Amino acid sequence: MQKKNPSQKDKWTVQKIYCANCLHCVVFKQPIEGADAYVLRVRCSMGLWKKRSGEEKVYKYFSIIRRTPDKCNLYDPMGEEKSFIKELRKSLPVKDEIYSY
Repeated sequence: MQKKNPSQKDKWTVQKIYCANCLHCVVFKQPIEGADAYVLRVRCSMGLWKKRSGEEKVYKYFSIIRRTPDKCNLYDPMGEEKSFIKELRKSLPVKDEIYSY
């Protein structure tokens, strides 16, 4: 039996995909109806996040770190994942925040 080289990656190892680190993950301002304020939301610019009805799905900004699909054919990482996700966890708000214009 041949030993594996520790530097050699196992072909069955699956790397976790974070939508927050994808070039297509876009933060936008969603106006609050009846108020001069907005909240931050996140969407996929490639239109991959859909509801059953076919309507585009958007997520709250503070929850984007939890968006981790098993696979994505259009995943385009923006940079080194580990440090980006670590910093994002520190900087994301804990709950939905309302901003004024």
